[in-house]
Amino acid sequence: MTAILLAGGVLRVPAATMLPDGTHVDGTRDITPEAPDYQEWLPHAIDEKASWHGDRDDEAILRRWRSSDD
Repeated sequence: MTAILLAGGVLRVPAATMLPDGTHVDGTRDITPEAPDYQEWLPHAIDEKASWHGDRDDEAILRRWRSSDD
């Protein structure tokens, strides 16, 4: 369970959603410092820069995303 500390203190945390047809979708949600569950997530937070792995898999994913924008 990891949270990413974004600029301005916002936390990006994992979130799962179930669609009406029963499909599970994994994603994220942002939590502002004023949110009731902020303090619960804060101890699990890592800095946004530290969350970037920079390995070959990350680079390959970014290349695919960039090429799809063209």
